[in-house]
Amino acid sequence: MQRPPTSVPRFAGLIGMLAMAVVGASASAQTPADPHEIAPLVEEYCYRCHGPQTQTAGIDLSTLVEQRPLVKNRETWTRVTDVLEEGKMPPASAPQPADDVRQQMVGLLNRDIEQFDYSTIDDPGFELMRRLTHAEYDNTVRDLFGVELNVTDRFPSELTGSSGFENSANTLFLQPSLMERYIAVAERVVDVALPTAPTSAVHRASRDLIFVATPDAQTSDTDAADTVLRRFLTRAYRRPPSEEEVVKAATHYATGRAAGIGYEDAVKQALQAILISPKFLLRVEAGTETDVPFAVSDWELASRLSYFLWASMPDQELFDLAGRGALSDPDTLAAQVSRMLADEKADTLGDIFAAQWLGFQHVGTRIWLDPIDNPWCTDSLMTAMRDESSLFFLSLLRENRPIRTLIDADYTYVNEELATTLYEMEGITGDHMRRVSLTDPNRGGVIGQASILALTSNYKDTSPVKRGYYVLDTLLGTPPPPPPPNAGVLSEEVADMRGLSFREKLEMHSQNEVCRVCHSKIDPIGFSLENFDYFGKWRATYDFRQRVEDPADADETIEFQTETSPDPVVRHFKTTRRAIPADGGLPDGTTFSGPAGLKRALLETRHDDLVRQVVSKMLAYALGRQLEYYDEPAVRTVIATLETDGYRFQTLLREIVTSYPFRYKKNPTRETN
Repeated sequence: MQRPPTSVPRFAGLIGMLAMAVVGASASAQTPADPHEIAPLVEEYCYRCHGPQTQTAGIDLSTLVEQRPLVKNRETWTRVTDVLEEGKMPPASAPQPADDVRQQMVGLLNRDIEQFDYSTIDDPGFELMRRLTHAEYDNTVRDLFGVELNVTDRFPSELTGSSGFENSANTLFLQPSLMERYIAVAERVVDVALPTAPTSAVHRASRDLIFVATPDAQTSDTDAADTVLRRFLTRAYRRPPSEEEVVKAATHYATGRAAGIGYEDAVKQALQAILISPKFLLRVEAGTETDVPFAVSDWELASRLSYFLWASMPDQELFDLAGRGALSDPDTLAAQVSRMLADEKADTLGDIFAAQWLGFQHVGTRIWLDPIDNPWCTDSLMTAMRDESSLFFLSLLRENRPIRTLIDADYTYVNEELATTLYEMEGITGDHMRRVSLTDPNRGGVIGQASILALTSNYKDTSPVKRGYYVLDTLLGTPPPPPPPNAGVLSEEVADMRGLSFREKLEMHSQNEVCRVCHSKIDPIGFSLENFDYFGKWRATYDFRQRVEDPADADETIEFQTETSPDPVVRHFKTTRRAIPADGGLPDGTTFSGPAGLKRALLETRHDDLVRQVVSKMLAYALGRQLEYYDEPAVRTVIATLETDGYRFQTLLREIVTSYPFRYKKNPTRETN
């Protein structure tokens, strides 16, 4: 069994969202505290704003300090440490702790968080069951019957779990309203997949896949049905059925026959019952009475592997390996990764995993433009935008590229519409997506893809704030805190009066000390991407709207009412073109210019954060849950192995499927301390 390593790498700092205010005494009247315990100090200096009575920003440190080890809530305590160390909290208006007390608090928190000994924790985690996502359900039905049906199109939208993915176990419950949908589609699935008189090769193949036995002179109706149902149960439940389950299915068959329906229709009736069983609709794993971690069964491992790489049920090769007890061998698992990745079913790693992580699944749904005012923004264009990002990510996996290629690739995927409408490329014809080389260093990688640039814009305006936040949060996993309740709001009216550019407006907004904490880290990144417009087209200039006094010099006049004047106020504006300043910077002070400079700076100074984020997101998706503090040893083990192999994507996949939390579980009823 893999044991967690004890080394602790530096975690990227997260600035405080906590408005930590002092309580009680001033610095000159501080009470002594246990030098080995943080709780009394937190109570003394934090509870007035973050205690049981007042929970500013939704934070109750009196509760969190009791949850041991403190690393369980690492993100919050890291932010507390950062604001204490930087002297940002308590606020200047409040009494301050003495310098030695402040350092004592920082030291104790660092001891409990950054220097936590993970060798004391042995917990691979465990989720008892989770419902198939809509995509997993459709894919499973497809592979179970051999027919593409997509029956969940009108199901309620999935929720995104705490992991950031729709396959997160904490959202995948079997609600009564959804159960009604499953009951309604079960009959449709069986009838459409298994027509009595098939006319197509697909439906003939589906019947051959299901009706593996038929009554004849040597085989009775009952024996044939038993053979069909046993095989179907094994595939539908993703494990060998119990005799009780076989008897239950056979009873459904017998009931149909007793009602006078024929052999095939009676079998179909039993199949429908199986399709609405929780054992099909849920991925269920067995627990035990032991309080120590134990390996998952080969059958459970087959499902973990197939739903990770294919978002679907295991195929016959995985079933065969599981049946022989051979799948849990690490070399066998690694070989299966290579085989399964080459299958087109692994496209779900681009269409689902990457789409949900990077967010481009929303292009064409949440992200779109009115086709009346923007006839160029067609459904086919937005499909191509999504396909570009999906195909690009899949190429990183299948070609075993280094993780850094996510940022600095010199190729992408386009069709004629995408190439001409947004990228101004020549010589691309046809609707099919194809790989093209890039010579423009600004365009390669996800940062230069239209889907990401549209996602991080505000309708027909770019948003340096959204783009900067996206880089820090989605790509690096180091998000700034949410804005505090007293963050200033920029008055657009005042900004227009002053004739400021958007960059100048944000800089004015950031003069507020409260706002500067976040915007000084977010905005410079976003400004470096301003050459990309709201849908990703390159631009060298943008329109600048400036107030003028002489109406003759104006191309726009506006009239509005103010609270301070009874008469309307008239203002004149002139729009001119201005070169886009694309200089930017990272929170550590690294400066650069434009998208190419940003990408270079990210890989030179934040490569470790990028790798950790990719590893964490892929592992969370593979496990179907949010990562917890006890998963940290697995993350570090994967990263250490990646370092020896140039941080390549297939190494990442192999390390995940052979990792401790992927192959083991622990009884969820036990305390994980």
